[in-house]
Amino acid sequence: MKLAGVFGDIPSPFTVLAPGRYTNAAGGGLIEIISSLYKFSIVIAGIYTLMNLVLAGYGYMSAGGDAKLVQKSTERIWRSVLGLTVIVVSLIIAGIIGYILFGTQNWDLLINPRIY
Repeated sequence: MKLAGVFGDIPSPFTVLAPGRYTNAAGGGLIEIISSLYKFSIVIAGIYTLMNLVLAGYGYMSAGGDAKLVQKSTERIWRSVLGLTVIVVSLIIAGIIGYILFGTQNWDLLINPRIY
């Protein structure tokens, strides 16, 4: 358990998904659900990109000099990198819009939005 300090505090997912969690404030439930879906979609997109890069790299290594397979794997790698770039740029744009509209400088507003 000495490595537990390296990773910080990891909350139990069962407290987040507990019944009645989204009914504590007026309008708070919808914001919590959208925030959870947003976080989940970013994680899924990252995992999909990583899997796509690994499979494209394997296809590139096992192409055996076949020009069509090398080209297909190269295109798959570029599409994965482009998709990851779109994800990162969308987060940056959302952060800039949040800074302009709300004047906040932390990225916590993207992950934990609040209604004022």
